[in-house]
Amino acid sequence: MKSLPLYIPILSTWLLSVTATGQSPWGWSLTQGPVVTIEENVMPHPFTGGLSAPQWSEIDMDWDGDMDLFTFDRDGGRILVFEKTDAGVWKERPDWSQGWPALKHWVLLRDFDCDGLPDLFTGYQNSIHVYRNTTVVSGVPTFEPYALPLTASWDFGSGAQELPLVCLTIDKPAIFDVDNDGDLDFICFTETSTSLYRFSGEVECGLDLVCTNRCYGMVSEGSEDNSLFIGADHSCSFNVVEPEGRPAPIGAASTERDGLHAGGAITALQFDGENFHDLLISDVTYPTMSGLMLENASDGQDSTAWVDMAFPALVPHTGEADSIVLQRFPAAFPIDPDADGDWDLVVSPNIALEIDGDQCVQLWENQGTVEVPVWALASDHWIQDGTIDVGRGAIPILHDLDGDGDLDLAIGNKERYEGVNDTPTAIALFENTGTGNEPIFEWRTWSVLDFWFNGIESGHPTFGDLDGDGDSDLIVGDELGLLHIYSNNAGPGTWPSWALDQLALQDALGDAIDIGQFATPQLIDVSADGLLDLVIGEKNGTLSLYLNCGSSSVPAWCLQSTPELESNWGGIQVNNALGINGYATPCLFESGGDIHVAAGNELGEIQYFGILDPLNILAPLNAIGSSWNEAMRGLRASGTLGDVNADGIPELIVGIQNGGLRWFNGTALDITNQEPSNDPVIAPNPVNAGDFIGLQLTEPSHVEWFDAQGRLVQVMGMQQVGATSLPAPATPGLYFLTTQPAAGGIIRTVQVVVQ
Repeated sequence: MKSLPLYIPILSTWLLSVTATGQSPWGWSLTQGPVVTIEENVMPHPFTGGLSAPQWSEIDMDWDGDMDLFTFDRDGGRILVFEKTDAGVWKERPDWSQGWPALKHWVLLRDFDCDGLPDLFTGYQNSIHVYRNTTVVSGVPTFEPYALPLTASWDFGSGAQELPLVCLTIDKPAIFDVDNDGDLDFICFTETSTSLYRFSGEVECGLDLVCTNRCYGMVSEGSEDNSLFIGADHSCSFNVVEPEGRPAPIGAASTERDGLHAGGAITALQFDGENFHDLLISDVTYPTMSGLMLENASDGQDSTAWVDMAFPALVPHTGEADSIVLQRFPAAFPIDPDADGDWDLVVSPNIALEIDGDQCVQLWENQGTVEVPVWALASDHWIQDGTIDVGRGAIPILHDLDGDGDLDLAIGNKERYEGVNDTPTAIALFENTGTGNEPIFEWRTWSVLDFWFNGIESGHPTFGDLDGDGDSDLIVGDELGLLHIYSNNAGPGTWPSWALDQLALQDALGDAIDIGQFATPQLIDVSADGLLDLVIGEKNGTLSLYLNCGSSSVPAWCLQSTPELESNWGGIQVNNALGINGYATPCLFESGGDIHVAAGNELGEIQYFGILDPLNILAPLNAIGSSWNEAMRGLRASGTLGDVNADGIPELIVGIQNGGLRWFNGTALDITNQEPSNDPVIAPNPVNAGDFIGLQLTEPSHVEWFDAQGRLVQVMGMQQVGATSLPAPATPGLYFLTTQPAAGGIIRTVQVVVQ
């Protein structure tokens, strides 16, 4: 017998302004943020969140006739959209980043149905998913699922079959009209070897595809490096029937160059002036791109005539740079940012690890013509030079560093690339030089501290007066779970100058405070006794509280615990990906005598846990914290609150793994009349396998089941307004039910245990 349906209310709003649930008195709107300057130059888009592995496509978001810039960052599944202003300046538009489906791996925008609206192609579980662009209002993108997954007709000799296209998630395919017949074609790496698939479009303005070649370009990649085999060195023993008019070869399968494909990115364009499309490919472990110069062979095969292993070294180019060089795994994206009618190339890493986060976006301009391109490196940090990016992981702190009465901005980081095996942690300092209600953050310096010399990695800063001299001292948490004190020797009212005072801060018993891993401290007066206390997050997703049981000039740190919760303060466990870590970062704020408790987590959320009970500061807090920053995506969030514009309402700044910040303006809410939470909830939980779950929807929504590894289990499709019942997965385990309004917007997720 099936149990009764479990009704899950789903919040339907997709507006940019995000309202926290429970007792939070504030809502948040993702904005472009205040003015930031560096060396007297105004940064055009300082609060993008940073860029690690961005992918680029063109789209006219505002229907003004010029192309704006869509960016998908593989690191964190983030979407940014930049408007091309009348002055030709790129301006990030946070409102345009809403309404897109949940995306991962890779994204390319291409118009397959000839309606003038670029549709969305994205990687999913080694296949390609397609979403049709259904936008009806400029600047408000909407999409509907079209092909999940995209399929093609395959014939390897036993008859045609309709099967999904193969595109490994670590790869990036080329999607373009290869043969100029009005439809899209696809070129992807094969699944088990290092040759290329070609899937050819069969009709204009559609996606009827046929796999026409499994050895496209007559080229194969080495299984152990980025070497390429062409001509007589290339062999193809297994192919589709009649690949592009050429009979399938006869020979032993052992002659094919198979190997473990580690990852590659493909771009198709005309590179060498020979009036025939060519290919750019890259390898996951190499810093350069190889240009495959193709020709149309007599048998109908597109054949690689020669290879430029360090493109564009062997084709016409100008300027100081001869080749595309990134730290590893570059991917190229053809766009036309200067609107001169020919394709330029934006090159970024296709992976977020072991890269130079300050210089990972190259713009290669075609300074020749469409027919005879001449390539030149125009910028090695395109778009990046207009945004705050401190390397890997950003930790913002709003604090009055110089004692002038306004809030300055400090940004810690996990690491910053300065060379091979040289990735120190550091703190970037910005002075607030604006007015009381209109802040301007001016970059001052990278802090000159001896973090590296003292073995401090993944430094997490917090500031406060620890010796009673009126200036701001510094405590830094590190990757090993320890804390270190730096005293400010500058004195009150001046810009700080810190010097190491104590390595491995000790508690009141004389033992080193060792939180485990990734200590993330915050100094704040939790007990309302006028003394700064320490709240410390850690890798496992919990918070610990050390009250100051000393004095304002000689603090002593006493760990707080209860029999029920032990040292897990408030019973807090932040959300995490696999139930293992959480990377909790405290984000507490005092307002009107109340201490609001929030914490960042590895999923990129700032979770709110309510107001601290002043009569029992060790009482359990709301362990199902709501997210304050649902209008953004990213990983490893760290937040800070402060009223920088003197309106009585705090602003929220969120740092993420990509190395940058996102800025949220605060709005006051009437919590006395606040409706109960509409966040996705489920009760009872666990649920029996195969039982029905009921949903109560306030607007049509797309519903999907995912497993704990993020793999799509089942698409439940579009569900209408009102109550409906859906089957739970048939196999026990941990699952996630996601809903997204049909109009697009925020994807809501509820964790479900199936037993």
